[in-house]
Amino acid sequence: MNQSNDRSTPRTEPATDRYRLKILATTDLHAQLMPYDYAWDRPLIGAGLTRTASLIRAARLEEPNSVLFDNGDFLEGFPFGDLADEISRKTGEDTHPVIAAMNALGYDAAGLGNHEFGFSLNDLERTLAAADFPVISTNISYTKGASPAGRAHFVPPIAVINREMIGTNGQRSQIRIGLLSFLPPQVDLWEARHIAGRLETQDILESAKVWIPRLKAEGADLIVALCHSGIGSALALDRMENAAVPLAALPGIDALITGHVHGVFPGADFSLPPEVDHVNGALCGKPTVMPGFWGSHLGVIDLNLSKDQAGWKVVSFSVAARPIAIRSDSGELIARVDDDPDLTAAIRPSHSAVLDHIRQPIGTTDTPLHSYFARLTDCPSLQLVRDAQRDWLEQALQGTAYASLPILSSASPFKSGGRSGPQFYTDIAQGDLLRRHVTDLYFFSNTFRALLISGATLKEWLERSAAQFCQLTPGVKDQPLFEPDSAAFNFDTIDGISYAFDLLAPSRYNERGHLVAPQAERVRDLSFMGRPIDANAHFVLATNSYRASGGGQFPGLEISPVIHKTETRISDILQNYIEQKHVLSPRATQRWRIMPPPVDTYAWFDTGPNAINHIADETTLTIKPIGTTAVGFLRCRVQI
Repeated sequence: MNQSNDRSTPRTEPATDRYRLKILATTDLHAQLMPYDYAWDRPLIGAGLTRTASLIRAARLEEPNSVLFDNGDFLEGFPFGDLADEISRKTGEDTHPVIAAMNALGYDAAGLGNHEFGFSLNDLERTLAAADFPVISTNISYTKGASPAGRAHFVPPIAVINREMIGTNGQRSQIRIGLLSFLPPQVDLWEARHIAGRLETQDILESAKVWIPRLKAEGADLIVALCHSGIGSALALDRMENAAVPLAALPGIDALITGHVHGVFPGADFSLPPEVDHVNGALCGKPTVMPGFWGSHLGVIDLNLSKDQAGWKVVSFSVAARPIAIRSDSGELIARVDDDPDLTAAIRPSHSAVLDHIRQPIGTTDTPLHSYFARLTDCPSLQLVRDAQRDWLEQALQGTAYASLPILSSASPFKSGGRSGPQFYTDIAQGDLLRRHVTDLYFFSNTFRALLISGATLKEWLERSAAQFCQLTPGVKDQPLFEPDSAAFNFDTIDGISYAFDLLAPSRYNERGHLVAPQAERVRDLSFMGRPIDANAHFVLATNSYRASGGGQFPGLEISPVIHKTETRISDILQNYIEQKHVLSPRATQRWRIMPPPVDTYAWFDTGPNAINHIADETTLTIKPIGTTAVGFLRCRVQI
């Protein structure tokens, strides 16, 4: 019957129905449930799922058609993740506190991030079993098969969520939302201690090409990619770590949630390549959000949808990363929302158990320990970590063939601001050392490794570290010191040798560890016990599992065998060292330095605002504060 000509039969449904769908998202929570800094033992304004929860509840009131997803790295990080077993013993709760919080908020699904695999697979399986929502990961599996679709997956590779939608005219209709979830394929290197021999990863794009048709075949009307991968190049490369842009270009994907790199999108964090619309929040024309980290933002994708006989279609969209706090004109962070009272009440017993743990004394230090200038000069905070690693390794190598070799120890300034903000620095006063200070000194859950390394590889290792710095122009008084995309955790300082960096030379490696200038050399005066290091000499280098597994793309790993490994976390090694020594006097060796140019040269760098209290103690540097940035960092000028 041609209804357009049958005026006697009223239409029960318009030819095209209109609907609105609100997609809500978090990413990179890292177990930051409360707005609290456990390393400093004080409230934290710009983080905490209890505050994100207030935004979630408000957003749900705006639109009844809503779904809530998490994009990975929700378990590991702050004490709620690391102390889950101890919390359970004290509170009597079997469910991991992060999973309990996500259950309480009614998450509809979550994807795994790389840091979820910082736990043993048995512990991870037990933790995820308590989730009231599907947890998926598309590109990690147990065994090889003829194709990604034929492999046995650690968790389900896809999910389909059924929702009854209420249209703009009150009509009702069912929609099937298909979900994919991707993590960086490099996780099989970064977390090899748990994954090697048991799990393997697949390329994000190749995996997506297999599973998009599978979701379509299962009747998915809309496909959302939970992409625990950053916004990088638009060029599709094999096993990309940050593959969000070429992923968005694939037909079939309708919206993306990104993360992993702790940025905010839409926003100025990402403005290139041209496929990136950082104003409206789109990659390759597809709505995309990256909602910060630690609960700092709620990602919101509002979709205007139409439905007709051909199916569902995205008509238009808007995207926002809603912050829980904003910066004032003076750079002060101001909360926009209060804690959600119900979630806060549920978490409080676990929070109290964490506080009891972190406040226990373990030793004392007669030296202040901070990381405000850790990328400019050697510092006691890193020396303490390197001393603990060396002490462990000396004992481990006793009676082995390597006992007579020189032992070097490497550490990076993990807490050095960056996208984690101006408060993300180590700052421990002289006096008591508490358990919370161990997290302050060693933030990640890396385990210990020792490599047999040659003098030639050692030099390349330092050249890779030197990629942190900009190439300086002599005589200039206002130039940046650090490359904007450099990560402090890829700046290894090595104790036991002496060396200098010549920043007038170009960098041999870029910030991602790729060799870009084979003839360039920044490392000068490399010596051991006062003598130049021979390229064929051998050393034992204490490092961590992330670095030894290829994290940071440091050169020479393929010819530097691991001669000692343990699944003991370096933070535990550090705590044991502090408890055994009890009274510590860590002193920076000052065996590495930045070479001064022939004429007065200055550069600026950003650090935490509390660095102002330590500038006078830096006798090897001439540092002068020059103001506060819009996001709250203290900008300083240093004479090189």
